[in-house]
Parts: sequence; structure tokens; C-alpha cells
Amino acid sequence: MAVLQRLLPVLIVTALLVAALLRRPPLAVPDRLGGVARSTRRWRLAGLLSGLAAAAASAQSGALGRGLLLAAPLFGLCVLLGVVAGELGVRAPAGARRSAALEVRRARDYLSWPLTSAVGAATVLLGALMAFTSAIASADDLGRAGRSLTRTCSAISSEGRGPWPGSFYAWPLLAVVLIGLVVAGIALGSVTRRPRQGEDPVLDDALRREAVTGVVAAVGLLVTVPLVGVGVLAAEGLLQICAAPTAWTVVGTLLLAVVPLALVLGIWCAAVLAAPGRVRPVEPVRS
Repeated sequence: MAVLQRLLPVLIVTALLVAALLRRPPLAVPDRLGGVARSTRRWRLAGLLSGLAAAAASAQSGALGRGLLLAAPLFGLCVLLGVVAGELGVRAPAGARRSAALEVRRARDYLSWPLTSAVGAATVLLGALMAFTSAIASADDLGRAGRSLTRTCSAISSEGRGPWPGSFYAWPLLAVVLIGLVVAGIALGSVTRRPRQGEDPVLDDALRREAVTGVVAAVGLLVTVPLVGVGVLAAEGLLQICAAPTAWTVVGTLLLAVVPLALVLGIWCAAVLAAPGRVRPVEPVRS
């Protein structure tokens, strides 16, 4: 699991540099929308800070690298919880005179499809990889299932490699990822259904789109860092163990291409979270 210890600081520093380069000027919005944006961003920041604390605590605990493997997914989960908390706090505007428009809002209308497609592909790849590594895993020398990769090299010798990302690591990781996906679904529903604030619908939709992008980016971190760590360990074991079947060699070679792409996606997602769009509330023009 040493690769994850080296990966997390590199990911954070690179993401902050990318976020600084991509920082945008503040968006001028009416005062009421500005209040909603500030409130939801405070909750998102609270999720980021609590996620960093949870990730740090997890990285220092857990048996045999489990805690380190779960650090990034726990960070993403906390960010998602912050988004949900902020969106659930948005209320319909109060006042004596209110108007309502009949409209159908769908989460997919606010999705950034390049980012969403990449995160979706990474999620499927992580699930498929963990299923594969668990299926070929063996128990280690202390009988812990799914923590070693063993192969008979000849009639008189065999080789075992570990730690191997089998079921010993897969079950807790997949549990956190599944919880995160459920929370992400709730977050997307909350952003989509929150009441309009009775002002410019274009600006309102822009803020919703940014919130949805943050949710997708949090899911991206939830899956990409484990995908990189598991991919490196799996590729090393599959390509270096003796008498490896052809299928193992093919999978290991493919992982050498997948891991850099997953790392780039993780940096992209972290930069999105590190550089949220800013708002500048303005008073509405009175005629």
C-alpha cells in the first residue's frame, strides 16, 4: 500500500496547482441566489474539511493497509454528505407575492457529460477489477482470505505475492463506494428539486450545474484513487508472478494504461472540488 501513501500528497498538490490555474472570476448573481450559493458552499467546505480529517484518521488506522485504501473514498463520501446537507437547507423564498412555473427539471440536464462519462467508466472499471482480483486471490500465510496471489511455478516450487487486492480489501472498499453512490444519488435529487429562488432562472441553473459537477467530482475521487492504488498492485503482481496465464498478462498490461488515465481523472476531480466557482451578490436593478 506504499503507492497510496505516495499518491495522496502528489494528487493534492497537483490538484491545487491545477485549481489555481483554472480559477474563474466570480459570477454576479442576485442577492437571494448569492445567499443560497454561500450557504451551500459553506456546507461543501465543511464536507471537504471533515473529509480531510476522516481520510487522515483512516490512513493512520485499519488493519494491514485497509485504512489507507479507504482514505480517499471516505473523503469523497464526506464531501457528498456536505453537498446533501447544504441542498437540504435551501428553502423556497418567503413573501406575500410568489409565482410558480410549471417545469420538469432532471439531474441529467445539469450534468457535465465529459466528466460524468469518465467517472462512470472509472466506477465500472473499479468494480470489475476488484471482482477479478478477488476471484483469483488466495489466503495469505496466516489464513486471511483474499490477501495473496499464489501460483504453482513447477512441480517443486510455487510463488505467492502480497499484499494482493483481493476480497480482504475489496469488501470494505466496495461498501464505502456503494454508500457514496447512494449519497450521490440523494445529492443529485436534492440539487435538482430544490425550489427556485424567484429570480433569474439562467443563473439559478448555473449554480445547480456547478453543484452537480461537484457531486460528480466527489464520486470521481471516491473511485479513482483506489483504482490507481489497486491497479498498480494488481499490475505488478500479474506481470511478475511466475507461470502467469495469458489472461493475467493481458490484464496487467492493460492496467499499465488505465492507471495513468485514472490518475489524470483524479487530479481533474480534485481540481474541480478545490476551485468551486465564486459568486458576487448584486442588488437587482429597479426601474
